[in-house]
Amino acid sequence: MFRCLRSMRRAAGVLLLSPLAASAFEAVDVLTPSASGRFLAYPSEPIPPYDLWAQFGLQYDTNALRRTTGDNNETLARLGVGGRWDQRVIGRQRLHLVGQIDGFLYNKFSELDNVGYYGLGEWRYELGNDLAGAIGLSRRKFLASLSQIQRPVRDPITQQNYYANGRYRIGPHLGVRGGVELVEYRRPTRVDSDTDTVVGTAGVEYVSNIGNLIGLEVRQGSGDAPVNPLVDPTNLFVGNRYTQRDLAVVTSWVATPQIRFAGNVGRTTRSYTVLPGRDFSGATWRLGAHWTVTPRTNFEFEHSRTLTSVIDVGAAHVLAKGYSFGPAWAVTAKTNLSARFLRQHLEYGGSAEEVLGLEPQREEVVRSLRLGAYWEYTRKVHVTAAFENGNRESNILGRNYRFNAYTANVKYFF
Repeated sequence: MFRCLRSMRRAAGVLLLSPLAASAFEAVDVLTPSASGRFLAYPSEPIPPYDLWAQFGLQYDTNALRRTTGDNNETLARLGVGGRWDQRVIGRQRLHLVGQIDGFLYNKFSELDNVGYYGLGEWRYELGNDLAGAIGLSRRKFLASLSQIQRPVRDPITQQNYYANGRYRIGPHLGVRGGVELVEYRRPTRVDSDTDTVVGTAGVEYVSNIGNLIGLEVRQGSGDAPVNPLVDPTNLFVGNRYTQRDLAVVTSWVATPQIRFAGNVGRTTRSYTVLPGRDFSGATWRLGAHWTVTPRTNFEFEHSRTLTSVIDVGAAHVLAKGYSFGPAWAVTAKTNLSARFLRQHLEYGGSAEEVLGLEPQREEVVRSLRLGAYWEYTRKVHVTAAFENGNRESNILGRNYRFNAYTANVKYFF
């Protein structure tokens, strides 16, 4: 039950498409096979104890650097290997391991060639019939988003997460849960952007006989909010930190056998210790709906208003308001098609230029349309393809862009 509830909250917790942190191959990486549980006609198959795969992908992007003008088309190749292992260690205690490493080669902007990776180790514990949770560590390395830096510069970022969480069942319907997480960001090219953040979560929830859930959750976070040296050459704001509290009602509700809702609605308060005028207090939410139109087609909708810190964005925080929606169709048990439209309105708080008075507060609108196809050619060979059209409108000169990206990927399971 704990893993099921955790999955529902995670599914409703983020927009499926995120222009703030989207990777080059995200459009194909988010696609799933027909028999993944996404379609009623093709229930998910039993998960094997391990997977081992290799993959090769190609992408042609008409504006890889996300600039307003210029010859920025690029062909990008990806070659990678990865694996997953789930093992019962003793009793109900299980070990979950995931790892992936990818090499990226650029045809024109070869200075961006890089190797990225992701690794996760998680101990999934159950103590008796009432307490279950996970203790884990993850680490990933990636490049800062080209849509933010807009330059052919290799700007690597390393993120490391340490976490522990658990849920205790008080009775057949009531449960309490809690967790703590430490997030470390390291950016060698801009050490002033390195951050450490600690987030604690606590909640209580009621689950009905048919699986509907309603609860109350509070999240308390505290972390670094470094000020760009261009803004603070005399180190007046050294040690600037922030504290953020989120109080929300969470729910997962099966309205009918065909329609499901999940998400949270609440209030977020964020304050800074040194840098004045950057505090925030307001309503935030993440809401999602899934409509099973027929056993082989469905429609999904997400809407959110969230406040976050993003390390590759030159701002203290970003208020993102947006929505995404789109259909999916399982043509056969091995082939499915999907479409997704996204719109986000982004307000950047506390950028270096804004603090200096050189620019107004940055506001941007990002739109994206994605078309995707998943083909399970054989049990071992899976082929994915995607087309994406996107654009950004900004009140800052030089940040508008338009692009088309065509991506294909082949994954081989050993």
